[in-house]
Amino acid sequence: MKRFFVRQKLSIGDITHLADKDSVFAIQKLNIQIEDAIQIENYQYIFNGLVTDISKNSVEVEIREIVEEKDRIDDVEITVVQSLSNDSKFNYFLEKATEVGIDMVIPVESTYSLKSKNKAIKDYGLWKKIVRDATEQSRTLRETIVEKPIKLSQLEIKTDSNLICLATENVQYSDLHEYVQSIDIKRPFTIAIGPEKGWSVDDLEILKKLGFKFVKLKGNILRTETAGLVIASVIKYLKGEM
Repeated sequence: MKRFFVRQKLSIGDITHLADKDSVFAIQKLNIQIEDAIQIENYQYIFNGLVTDISKNSVEVEIREIVEEKDRIDDVEITVVQSLSNDSKFNYFLEKATEVGIDMVIPVESTYSLKSKNKAIKDYGLWKKIVRDATEQSRTLRETIVEKPIKLSQLEIKTDSNLICLATENVQYSDLHEYVQSIDIKRPFTIAIGPEKGWSVDDLEILKKLGFKFVKLKGNILRTETAGLVIASVIKYLKGEM
């Protein structure tokens, strides 16, 4: 069965249209007809669909059933490891992270975090709702994955990422613009952002052992809830995604 990719969020019963190029290919090369069965793929699922209408250069498809839920972990380009802050700041960060298009957020308890992971776990349901609402409001293609909170010492890096940590401490660092010129920008990124009081000596040792490179930003000092958003936006721009 022929499969086509559609860049939008879909549910059972939705009506969607193939991209113009795909529609022309389906009509002219595949000789597709109304009531033909095809598959539709987006970032979340693979669906079975039914062709419901065909015009000159447009194919309309009704989504009938989910065939497969895709593994989002393999599709993560930008992850932000965010130290836990107070509720309003962390909730703001999650909302804006979704709007910006950050793929994954890993909340961590570091030495100077304003909230422990045990207390933060009670907010996990609210975090998911904030992300869902922000996804609907901003019409982003997919929801940001929010992991359950962990301690920084429990952090594991599973992907072959560019690992960068924003640090204001006295560590060896590069300016962000210098760093991005020296690496493969096409690789995924994991960005670590500390709390308002910064990283402790123990935190820095953990991050060093994990392979993070420390970077600093020129200009104004950013708040913990905005720093990751700015860096992720810069990276998305350099990747050609903004």
